[in-house]
Amino acid sequence: MTGSMKALLLGTLTLRTATGTTGALLIVWNKYLNSTGSVTITPVDLATITLAFYVTELLGSPIFGIIADRIGRKPVMLLGPLFGLAAVIMTPFSMTIPLLIGTRLLEGASTAASVPSILSYVAAKTSHDAALRGRVVTLFEVATLGGLLVAGTALAGPLWAIFGPAAFAVNGAIYVLALLFFAYGVKDEHAVPNHQTENRLRKYVKLFSQRGILLFVPTWVSINAIIGVWVPQGLNLLLGDETVNLPGQFLLTGFDFVVVTSAFAFVALIGGAGLFFWGNRFANFRRTTMLLLGLIAFVMAMAAIFAINRLSGSELPLIALLFAVLCASMFFIAGATPAALGFLADVSERYHADRSAVMGLYSIFLGLGQVIGVKIAGDLAFAYGVDGLVYATLGFLVVAGTFLLILRRVEHEILLPSAPGQHGAHG
Repeated sequence: MTGSMKALLLGTLTLRTATGTTGALLIVWNKYLNSTGSVTITPVDLATITLAFYVTELLGSPIFGIIADRIGRKPVMLLGPLFGLAAVIMTPFSMTIPLLIGTRLLEGASTAASVPSILSYVAAKTSHDAALRGRVVTLFEVATLGGLLVAGTALAGPLWAIFGPAAFAVNGAIYVLALLFFAYGVKDEHAVPNHQTENRLRKYVKLFSQRGILLFVPTWVSINAIIGVWVPQGLNLLLGDETVNLPGQFLLTGFDFVVVTSAFAFVALIGGAGLFFWGNRFANFRRTTMLLLGLIAFVMAMAAIFAINRLSGSELPLIALLFAVLCASMFFIAGATPAALGFLADVSERYHADRSAVMGLYSIFLGLGQVIGVKIAGDLAFAYGVDGLVYATLGFLVVAGTFLLILRRVEHEILLPSAPGQHGAHG
């Protein structure tokens, strides 16, 4: 792996750590505003604020992907940390819902600018080697999820406890570090696409007209909708929400911020181990097999959460056992995201001149799914608490599983025989 690729992955890890820290700090900032009486933020309001992030990511990703194909990946990549820095500086001065929405719009632009250009670089530099693509895609997902859910979530609690609202300024330094990794570590030569090639819109129409990609979309959108269901509503409910009054749900009793973020980070750490494991199996398993295992593991995780929520809190051995089931499930769930990313990277082999736009589909589907999940979660969290999040997840799993089973039978229609994922894969 080249030094440039290592700098790209380190920059991704740093940027996602800053993004995850901002997101977790935003939850406790909202509760701080509630406690001071400055504003009342319900789960529905939180969903609206969060939607601003995902809508910007959804709409901005294809635009920034096209720009990256035209002017180069690196200039667009640099916009990610800059947008994030602006968002984190504004947040502690945002004491109304419209201002909070504005900070999430900037944070969404950060992801929309960085992800397509980063993934385009990864796809271009690993097109010749399935094993290398598996390792790099795995490390990208480790950097993304490790930053968002492990480092970022774990950092937020101590930063708030030590610095209070000034924690946002401390987090700004992490964005600056990410900017330095991208600016001085990543080397990329931009080749201007041949304008005589097939029209971009026609390429997209052709891409989406293939049955396989049409079947992939609802699966990936549903998986990301599940993420939208649990982030940030899961964190918000575990911390205790005074606007949600539903007796009989143990997970609504309210837990300490550091305890919750530490538990989130531990579960995500198990997921990181799963990412490494499944990423090293890229050349041996079909992408759809890895996705299917992830969906089955999601069902097991939801069963564990539902069971924990039925307890009173005094059954410590049973809670520990169910938490272990949740962690084990995360090991298999983790394989789904690199599998989906690898699938898109394989698809991009047909569109060398438009890799950034094609890889931007990752963010488009991610954003679309999370927009749907966040909107549904806001209403269900208010009405049914944690149980509502479980019900929503199971519904999305039915959709994802149905289309994935069909996709497994037709995936060969959209992948080139020479694509990395087509060699040596079984299962």
